[in-house]
Order: sequence, then structure tokens, then C-alpha cells
Amino acid sequence: MKKKNIALALLATGCAAGPALAQSTSSVSLYGIIDVSVRAQSGLSGANAPAAGSMGSVNSGVGPTSRWGIRGSEDLGGGLRAIFNLESTLGADVGGIGGVAGTFDRAAIVGLAGHWGTVTAGRQNTLISDSVGLVDPIALRFAGLNPNIQVTSLTGHGLNNEWGATNTKVGSNRVNNSIKYSGSFGGLTARAMYSFGETGVSASRLDTRGLGLDWRQDDLVLTSAYTQFHDASGRTLDAANIGGAWSRGDLRLMLNYGRNKAETSDTAKTTNKILALGARYAVTPVIGLNGGYYKVDRERTGQGDDGFQRLIGFVDYQLSKRTSLFLELDTTKWKNGYQGAGNKTRASGISLGITHNF
Repeated sequence: MKKKNIALALLATGCAAGPALAQSTSSVSLYGIIDVSVRAQSGLSGANAPAAGSMGSVNSGVGPTSRWGIRGSEDLGGGLRAIFNLESTLGADVGGIGGVAGTFDRAAIVGLAGHWGTVTAGRQNTLISDSVGLVDPIALRFAGLNPNIQVTSLTGHGLNNEWGATNTKVGSNRVNNSIKYSGSFGGLTARAMYSFGETGVSASRLDTRGLGLDWRQDDLVLTSAYTQFHDASGRTLDAANIGGAWSRGDLRLMLNYGRNKAETSDTAKTTNKILALGARYAVTPVIGLNGGYYKVDRERTGQGDDGFQRLIGFVDYQLSKRTSLFLELDTTKWKNGYQGAGNKTRASGISLGITHNF
């Protein structure tokens, strides 16, 4: 009889707790961008590297990078939420999913968010990438040609080495095994991040650490970030970005300066300095103009300094809230042989494309 009473009590407790647990609300959504364009270019390869000839192509990601993802949250009560995000690059021109870093190459995170801020763990953007995203003149479009993405954010650092735990020697704009904190206090947002190298050799092998600070007030945004990476040998890559954006009515102005320095050997270093500025203007509710100027200077131990200047511009026509057409124009002038022997000293391109958000 005693056991029966205990069982009934436990059952009653479970029934009482059930409705309370069921009251927690959650949401999951599928989202993405499909961007495809027809392009003609001279002096650039299909990978947007310097080249000797000309070519035509169908591209994915001249506008925003094509992607698909799943994100969701659960209300845990008391202002606390559980969140997650899985996001993958989508090669709409060839039907590919993911990249060299993995299937969910853009994001694979889970975390908690509350009044105190947000903590996420997994594969995610570095703080340099977060900072650049706030002030890039062309809003992170044309990732393969945009120097703020390729050089400042280190998506295509060109150093042929794995800096941080990234699964690739090509880029370090996102890292694995990371924990990130972001908290907003009035107009100030503070960020901190650490990524474990997990080499079993030393804590300073393939690890990443960084700090960031942003300020928002009315129409002004100021941002700064610093991130340090180590390779498998313990050599260092230091990267930083500082910038601002100002909006007034239909006009938005953006400016940023980035710098990174890598120990490419025990006796050699490579330094990149990037200046970017641009504007976006809504001519009408459906027609927009957007352009950016980028200047990249490179210094390498024992070699001459070189670099390039690049202009990228867009004319956008909004068909609906989800679908738009665009015309893109770009021109590049290489400096001091940056393009390599046998390649054209100038490059240019034109693209006509469509972007759909879902």
C-alpha cells in the first residue's frame, strides 16, 4: 500500500510538471539566399585571382553569398533562451553544398541568451569577421572579390597555412571549437572569443583568441576588433579592424581600416593593410546604388612591397521584399607586380544577376 501511494504521488507530480514544461515556446525556421549572375571579366580567373585572359561565367555569390540554414530558439523562462544555428554555403551555379571546411561551413552553434548577453559554442565567425560585417562598404557582397572579406576578414589570406582550427589552409574567417560571448549595455557591445586548437601538443597551437568593442548611437556605428591566431607550429597571425558607419535618411556612409601580420617562417613576416570606404543610397524605394573603394598594401620580408586598388559598384532593383535584380561593375589596378608574371596589369568585370531570399 505504501509503495502504491508513493507511485500515485510521483504520477501526480509528473502530471503537474507536464503542463509547466509544455508551456515553454520554441521556434525553428529554414532560411536562405540564392544568388546567381551571368558575368564577363578580363584579367581575372574563375577564382577571382589575377589572370592573363578573359572569360564568361555563371556565378553564385556575386551579390550576397548563397546559403541555406536552420535556426531556432526555445524560451526557457525568466528571460533565458536556448538558441542554435546551422548554416551552409550553397553553390547555386553548380548545386554544391558546404565548403572545404565542412557541410555546415558557415555556422554550427548552440548556446544560451539572456539579459546578460549571449554565449555560443561551435564553429562560428571570428570577431574580425563580425566587425567587418558592420561597416563593409558593399554589405559583404561579392565575397570572392571583396578585399574586406578576403583580406581583412582572412577568408582568403593567401598564406597557405592553417591559422586557428579551421580545417583549411585557405581562410580563417571562421574557426572551430570556439566559445563566444557578446553582451550589449546601452549603446556599447562587448565581445570575447576563444577557440581551442585541440592539438594535444600545446594550448598555443591552432588556438584563436579575440576581443571586440562596438558602439551604436542614433545613426552612428563604431566598431573595433582584434584576433590572434596560432598555427600548428605556434607561429602567430595578428589581425585587427576598426571602422564606422553613418546613416542619414536614404544615405549610408561606411569606412574601415584593417591590418594583419603573419609569421610565415621563423625569419619572415607578411603584413597586409586594407583601407575601405563607400556609400549606399536609395534613389527610390525600389532602386539603390552601392559602391566601395578598397586599397590593399602588402609587405613581405625580403621582397618588394605591392598591392592593388579595387572599385566595386552595384545598381539594385527590388522586385519584391524577397527578390531583386542587380548590375555589378568592378575594376582592379595591380601595383608593383602583385598580379604575377604574365598576367594583366588591370582587371575588370560586369555581372547581371538575381537574388532571392527565403
